[in-house]
Parts: sequence; structure tokens; C-alpha cells
Amino acid sequence: MRTTVIGVLLGARFLLELGLIAAAGWLGWQAGSGGLPGAVLAVLAAAATATLWGLLLSPKARLAAPLALRLLVEAILFAAAGVGLWLSGQAAWAVGLAVGEAVVLASLLALGVRPGPTSE
Repeated sequence: MRTTVIGVLLGARFLLELGLIAAAGWLGWQAGSGGLPGAVLAVLAAAATATLWGLLLSPKARLAAPLALRLLVEAILFAAAGVGLWLSGQAAWAVGLAVGEAVVLASLLALGVRPGPTSE
């Protein structure tokens, strides 16, 4: 049962990660006012978010940073996306992303699953 719950939570975490990357891209598009500038900013924002996640927070993370730093980076990424979505008039998406992240991360931490490399 515990393994199933963790599996579901990790699946939800992956979906939240995809939502975070999509939000970063969408906010880049908005910041560039669409067109070519928006497309460039969308790609850069999404790539930067995905790269940072991959380096520090993914199960196969390249950098072994302390847990406190990983949690801080994760909080900053989701807070920035949430604030950006909220300020751009996407309050429901902002709240959904923030609440989803808080619930899933708190649940995983309570079960002893930490963000980042699995070989800690």
C-alpha cells in the first residue's frame, strides 16, 4: 500500500513538474508579447526551468546539493511560477499549481521521500 501511495505521489510530482515547465514557457511567451520575442523567451524560460530541475531536483540529478538547498530551489521555482500566473490573470492555475505542489511535496517528505538523487 505504501509503495502504491508513493508511486501515485511521484506521478503527481512529475505532472506538477511538467506544469511548472509549461507555466515558465507560457510566462516567457507573455513577457515577450507573443511573436518571435515571445517564442524565444518561452523556450529560454522553459529550458532554464527544466535544466535547474534536472540538475538539482530530479531522481537522476547531476548535483548532490543539501536537502535544504533543493527545497529552497523548488519553493522558489513554484512560487515564481505561481506569482507570475496570478499576476497574468491565471489565478486558478496559480492556486492549483501551488496547492498541488504543497500537498504532494509535504506528503512525500512525510513518507521519507526526498527530492533529488535517489542514491543519498
